[in-house]
Amino acid sequence: MSRDDQIMANLENATELSVAFARYWLSLPSVDLIPSRRHFEPERIPGLLANLVIHELVSPEHLKLRLVGTAVVDDYGQEITGRNYLDFVDEARREKASRAIFLVCEQPAAMLVHLCSTAANGTVLTRESIAFPMRDDHGTAKLVYFCSNPAVERKTYVDARDALKVMNVLDRRYIDIGAGVPEFND
Repeated sequence: MSRDDQIMANLENATELSVAFARYWLSLPSVDLIPSRRHFEPERIPGLLANLVIHELVSPEHLKLRLVGTAVVDDYGQEITGRNYLDFVDEARREKASRAIFLVCEQPAAMLVHLCSTAANGTVLTRESIAFPMRDDHGTAKLVYFCSNPAVERKTYVDARDALKVMNVLDRRYIDIGAGVPEFND
């Protein structure tokens, strides 16, 4: 079985958007398993762009949201592009959340995760996101491209908070893209 077939086999229960994003990422030329963003052509995946989220790994304390697609912004009820992703993670989980995302570039590996988040309007969202490493314009693997899409379940409750918060990780699984999978426990 080829590497691509093995990766796709790990996504048999993933959403259509996650599978489509994985297929596109696998089509990109890569160096040492990781493509460069200069090869990423958004016009080739117009149906996924609204669900794209790009994290730049600035430091373990700063994961800059370089781009947040309109579907994600609409679901969360606020524009978060340019912000630090960790600002939306409960303080007790920030170090672990940062490490989980950094591993995508360090190992390198893909990551499939289901998150439970609370939006500004009090909606509880269960989202599936798939993440792949990407090189910046200097060839450094410090970008993580996510395709984030809502799962089927949603519920609402009354909540006065006015900011998105990532409540918890329901499930996280790393996928071998050729360098094994990192050891990590949530």
